[in-house]
Amino acid sequence: RVSPEMPDELMQKDDASRLLRVWSAGLILKQVVLLIGPAIGVSCAGAGLAQAPLWVWFHIAGWCFFAFGTELLVCGDRPACQSNFSYTMPSTVLNIFDVCTDALAAGVMLASYKCEDCRLEAAWKQVAAKSALRVNIPLWSIALFAWLATLPQFLIPLFTDSHNSFVDLDLLGFETIASLPEKTSDANSTQERFMFKFFLRLLAENAFQIHVQITIAGLSIALTGWTPAVDIMLISIYTTFVVLLFKFCQLWPDFWLVFESFKSDMPAKVVFLNVLLAAFVVVAYALAKILALFVCPQHLLNYNGCAEFDV
Repeated sequence: RVSPEMPDELMQKDDASRLLRVWSAGLILKQVVLLIGPAIGVSCAGAGLAQAPLWVWFHIAGWCFFAFGTELLVCGDRPACQSNFSYTMPSTVLNIFDVCTDALAAGVMLASYKCEDCRLEAAWKQVAAKSALRVNIPLWSIALFAWLATLPQFLIPLFTDSHNSFVDLDLLGFETIASLPEKTSDANSTQERFMFKFFLRLLAENAFQIHVQITIAGLSIALTGWTPAVDIMLISIYTTFVVLLFKFCQLWPDFWLVFESFKSDMPAKVVFLNVLLAAFVVVAYALAKILALFVCPQHLLNYNGCAEFDV
């Protein structure tokens, strides 16, 4: 029996369910490997970030290739996919690469604490004491929480029986397949997809993650200069920022549909607009922090200008 959400020329419901569960479990396992893996064979680089072993990049390349092959296998020569290949195939591979490098960035941060000369935590305490929130939370726990915030998007397809497989596929980053039902999706489906993508993929996965990574990179540059380990962190930062912009562009058409779905509910519209405005501020501040890596003397931006701390 073919699911009403899945066009009969593409995939049956059982096939979609199996694909979702395999990739959900696989992406969670892959992130755990990249979180723990850098501790095996990590190369210390003084007071700053340690350098991840070479094998992790083969691991990431394998998953990106596997993702591309999965969509190619599902779509094949089916007409429904042909118009989507050129736009979404690179985006799907970029999504998987982004998820991989985010887990790797957190893993490298945690692995750095094995190094005797690591002074990231000491530098962070000075920066945090002068921040607007004056937080007293260890940097390693923030990095770990930022990684944990990405997990719900992979757990939802694994432990829930969603009525809309396209929403779950979109959560996993398979945008070629997930973009197919746009012409037939109803308002509820569009709203559900927008909310999941906005809060889980854009804010939890990317916006929060990029701020943590920039802070770690800035501290490491201030402590040890531009090392290969920092360059790897910058790859993750740039990838996350590009994906963040892509997601904003992809969500923009759905934004007006969701906004209009509130109809005469003015309080809901005000809340919705304020949340969107806050997301714009978060992205703009992330861009400012990236520029500060190259402009500020100690490579970090605080609420009142360039951060200052004793290295």
